[in-house]
Amino acid sequence: MMMINKLSDIKDPIDQDLASLLIDLIELPSFIPDDRSKSKNQNENKVVDYLEKRIKKNTGFSVEKQRLNYGRYNLIAKKGKPDIVFLGHTDTVAPSENSPFNQLKGVINQNKIWGRGSADMKSGIAAMLQAVELAKDVDNIWLIFYADEEYDFLGMKSLVEKYSYIKPKLIVSSDGSDLQFGHGCRGLIEFRVRFLGISGHPARGTGNSAIQNGMICLNKLEKFVKKHKHPVMGESSFNIAYVLGGASRPDSKDKDGHLSVVGQAGNVVSDVLEFVLDIRPATPDLTPDKIFNFLSEETKKLALGFEIVEKTHNYGAWYTDIKELKQYQKNGESAISQKIVIDNPGKGGYIDLQMLWDKVGRPPAFMFGGGKGTTAHAPDEHIEIPDLLKTRDFFLSFLESFL
Repeated sequence: MMMINKLSDIKDPIDQDLASLLIDLIELPSFIPDDRSKSKNQNENKVVDYLEKRIKKNTGFSVEKQRLNYGRYNLIAKKGKPDIVFLGHTDTVAPSENSPFNQLKGVINQNKIWGRGSADMKSGIAAMLQAVELAKDVDNIWLIFYADEEYDFLGMKSLVEKYSYIKPKLIVSSDGSDLQFGHGCRGLIEFRVRFLGISGHPARGTGNSAIQNGMICLNKLEKFVKKHKHPVMGESSFNIAYVLGGASRPDSKDKDGHLSVVGQAGNVVSDVLEFVLDIRPATPDLTPDKIFNFLSEETKKLALGFEIVEKTHNYGAWYTDIKELKQYQKNGESAISQKIVIDNPGKGGYIDLQMLWDKVGRPPAFMFGGGKGTTAHAPDEHIEIPDLLKTRDFFLSFLESFL
């Protein structure tokens, strides 16, 4: 393959159109700034509008825009029944400092397309969409391009509220990387909890330390969590993401009811400990209620009070047995002329495909994408142009197998 440094170096017009489509998407910023009050003027809407126009022009799909909070949208393109659901998220993280190229310009350099979203996951959207355009006779498929995967799952939450009635036979996401085949993820449980002790004088041996006894409880909880294992995804993970403890004061809580200020005197036994836990369950039987029941029992043993301050996330694990997907892997390998590696589903983060999968009956589901996974969210985010073409060829072969 000759070195590609500009769009015109790509000689095949269909391949050139795919690269151009990805560049167009990169150059439509779709991240949410830290100041959420600006989310109405900096969001995914320009990408949604662009995709809507292209789908109406190049396919026979009907298109619906699902309105979300903050003036944002999901885009659902429909043709027949949703026997197959294609998924892709339209948002990205914000641009990084010290990038080799302007991340809001799709730059072609040395056989790569660089820019924010080139790996995660505008390349997946571009490849999936062009594959649908080329497989003109495909039927009974929905394309769902949804908002806010990178932040609060606003798009997917709204999607499952409205469309939990559908019963797809297969869910396919292009939110993959490195031409690998993904078939599961651990879940995501996040919450804020407070332990309450009794203040006292350490020299006199009075009081009941919320910090010391609270850490005993947390050590026991970590062992309890890690006992919940999956034969493929391994053990559940446990992370103390934030902790604050000390002597409570009248002004200890902020406007949201979170502990923010504590006394720090060494001669006072701590009477409060507040923490945020991030737990990634590898099995669906590890639930928040099970965790809270465990903490309630353990704190009673140590005469500590126990309060649930905030439940942030409660999403279970997603897993499809690879045996159910072997035919798609085999067809894909033929289409791209190389072996497709099976991704380790226990090594990555939470994937919000799980929400839809869980609500619509847990059908077989998989992910595939071609972006360079190690560069996702990074200053050097990019995709190799040959891998972009292979991603498109994979999805096209997949669709043609249903014609």
